[in-house]
Amino acid sequence: MKSFNQTVLDFQTLSGDNSTDTQTLGKSLINTCIKRVLARADWTFNKDSKTYTSVASQQDYDPPYNAARLEGVSVYVGGVWYVPQEVRSGEAWRKLNAVTVTSDIPNYWHVSNRTKKWSLFPIPSSSGNTMVLKFLKKIRDYSAADYTTGTITTTANSTAIVGDTTVWTKRMIGRYIQITSADTIIGDYWFEITDVIDATHLTVRELVPVAVTGASYTIAEMIPLPDGFEDIPLWYALDLYYQMREAPVLAREYERMWKESLEELEGRDARSSVDILKKQGKLYPTNPNENPWAITIT
Repeated sequence: MKSFNQTVLDFQTLSGDNSTDTQTLGKSLINTCIKRVLARADWTFNKDSKTYTSVASQQDYDPPYNAARLEGVSVYVGGVWYVPQEVRSGEAWRKLNAVTVTSDIPNYWHVSNRTKKWSLFPIPSSSGNTMVLKFLKKIRDYSAADYTTGTITTTANSTAIVGDTTVWTKRMIGRYIQITSADTIIGDYWFEITDVIDATHLTVRELVPVAVTGASYTIAEMIPLPDGFEDIPLWYALDLYYQMREAPVLAREYERMWKESLEELEGRDARSSVDILKKQGKLYPTNPNENPWAITIT
């Protein structure tokens, strides 16, 4: 993995220009490339999921703050995962909900174009069932400075990290943290921040395998591309930079590098794709005489 700010520093080094203007240009060009790459396809690496807990008699749920498009729902009930079918038409969804039907077994789900909330049909009849929403992440600008204030302590095989004299904020969710002074194997790795509880407590997605005390650290924004492809935005930025500087030989070389890497990334992602697009069939209201699960219609 490679941080956004390290990429900007590499851009200044390879361009041979450490001026503020060149730094600003580099940030702009790197962000432009990130946006163009992420907008190019529905990449598997730009997808995520959020876990919800069902609430009895609650049909609608808020989407994740960083979701560009909701793509699928799975519901865990009684030891079984159920995958409801998406209803894309608002009119079809209104007809389906002409009568109130409750059940813990979902048949359909829907995203409201107006409220952006996602909904289940039948309406969940019980609380406590696990629901997983899959989504495509939004494309955003990268600009935050790295954060290194204070020290941290971790517990082995835990996702919790405790800070000392740190001032962590919710804006750091989605960034990555690296334990930079730990004399262990984890000193080279970045952990994704999934939540910031308060100024001195945060959680990461992966288990931290070892305990450290009073370690220095870095919180940074990472280039949102898979390992081995993080330099595509750097090479793209240098291509445009040398075009502006009328240095065609260097520009062509960096152009070749980023285009070849992008082609390799497309091939890699195509092999990683597991989602199959299915044509939506005709929708039918729930028939209480044929449904084998306990439902309630009012």
